[in-house]
Amino acid sequence: MHHRVALLISLLVALFPADDLIADDGAADDANIRVLSWNISGDAYVAEPVEFGALLRWGDPDVVLLDEVSPAADEAQLEKALIALRPGDDTAWNINFGQSGGRQRNVIASRAPQEPLPEFTGVVPYPENGRQRILAKVPREKHSRVVRSMDNGIPVNGAVLRFGDRRMLVLVTDMQCCGDGPDSWEELRRRIEAAEMRRLITQILERTEVDGIVFAGDFNLVESTFGMALLTGPYPAPHSALIPAELYHPDGVNTWTWDGRGMPFPSNVLDYQLYGPSGLEMHSGLILDTERLPPEVLERHGLEKDMAGRTGRHRPLLAEYRWREVDRNNGKSEHD
Repeated sequence: MHHRVALLISLLVALFPADDLIADDGAADDANIRVLSWNISGDAYVAEPVEFGALLRWGDPDVVLLDEVSPAADEAQLEKALIALRPGDDTAWNINFGQSGGRQRNVIASRAPQEPLPEFTGVVPYPENGRQRILAKVPREKHSRVVRSMDNGIPVNGAVLRFGDRRMLVLVTDMQCCGDGPDSWEELRRRIEAAEMRRLITQILERTEVDGIVFAGDFNLVESTFGMALLTGPYPAPHSALIPAELYHPDGVNTWTWDGRGMPFPSNVLDYQLYGPSGLEMHSGLILDTERLPPEVLERHGLEKDMAGRTGRHRPLLAEYRWREVDRNNGKSEHD
């Protein structure tokens, strides 16, 4: 019962502006950090700029993680939308367009300064053994298309963000979609992508210290959850594992992030934010869907009832995190 009450309170908090709870880059270490992640299915901020901007303003994020971004998308238009989030705020946005994934690029935008990671500065290749295993399952008529797709690299991007003297590893991905069964080549490709991304995260954590981890994106878990299980860890201490942020629609009931209404497939949870609870705790969060918002909330934020649906079938995810103190000697938080 107490958990349900706390959840409803967090949902109400997320519905309204929280400028007093959100710190600008360079603020105190204990400031909350809002992370908005979103599969924009190509170029939503170009094709639907009004809707895209309104949903961003509602979320008022400090970090924006976009997946399935077209390589032809306009970076200047994205920057314009981000700067418009807080009129009069002169905080510059740092934007990192990933190079891997072909037509499914991933973008990291933040008020905080970014440190690029060599693992993600170019195309992230599939391991050769994994490529051969995938191609062995691919039907002949799809073989050349899948080869070209894999040549473009795994759709993932990552960077380290600096919040004062704290450092957050953020990653965003758009994993292989679809599949007609747990033995399909699509499911195998998802698992190989996940295993390689876990290897890269481990490599980064063994090389450099970070205080928190957020990994978001469209994981496309249509056949099994094994891909996400791989991504949760284990990782080097103190970041032993990642867990999914518990997010709901404004009604406090629905959890789908992909709208399947009118499609052959039901609405489903395809998009996630994973985070490391040893360094971060989730303070509040919400799946940004406008369909069931009260009229007064729609009016307050300049939203319309069908606005989220007009940007595509995926809904944005918003989670607000707080830092936790970590004892690097034993990997435990001071709250444990």
